[in-house]
Amino acid sequence: MSSRYGLAFAIAVCMPLTAAAEPADDLAALHSQVGWGASINPDRVSLASEGGWNGGDRRAVVAATVEATVLPRVSVFASAQYGGALTNARPSLGVGYQLFDPRTSATGVRLTVAYKPEGFTEPEGEIESVVIASRMIRGDALRALFAYGQDPEGRESDAEVGASFLHRATPNMLIGLTSRFRHAIKVKTTMEPRWDFIAGAIGSVVRGSSRVELLLGIDSIAYTTPAHTGAVGLLSVSTDL
Repeated sequence: MSSRYGLAFAIAVCMPLTAAAEPADDLAALHSQVGWGASINPDRVSLASEGGWNGGDRRAVVAATVEATVLPRVSVFASAQYGGALTNARPSLGVGYQLFDPRTSATGVRLTVAYKPEGFTEPEGEIESVVIASRMIRGDALRALFAYGQDPEGRESDAEVGASFLHRATPNMLIGLTSRFRHAIKVKTTMEPRWDFIAGAIGSVVRGSSRVELLLGIDSIAYTTPAHTGAVGLLSVSTDL
């Protein structure tokens, strides 16, 4: 499966060589979504899709998100994800607040709170809070992620940290590294992972407000000892309207 994604990405890389590419904006690195999600609120509306192979679970994974800014600094979003560690398709509804905007501040900080049911027909789920800090350095972007989630009864909870660096290699191409680690503080059953980790390299082609991104790396997940580790490949297509 990874080879097909590599071919698609190679085609996308060649596109700017055969047609005039619309210049990307100055915050192109912060609009990267693959393996990470949104780092800043959209100007108006953003659409993102992602799919690939989760090596730790040896399963395919797909996800889609739509987000819209409804007030200055405030956005709402809805998403759905299936595969990987999830046995059911899982929706998510949330609100984002841009505490510090990287368009006007040296450091950006985005807060989100989302409710994530266990499935479309199962209202029980978790409330997850995420803080993403970002800093631009001459077109490059440093990002840090901190997250905490738990169910309303407090029987399940987990925490997550992440770090990412993206370098603007050309006006329309980004390369970089990313990693995320999640640890389960409380779990109800042995069917739920104790921890999981993903790390890899990112390549991104940007044309105007649209992006095609590829993440290749490794993924580990532990339900019991030992953990399962494998190759991960994710392809993301996103755009801002």
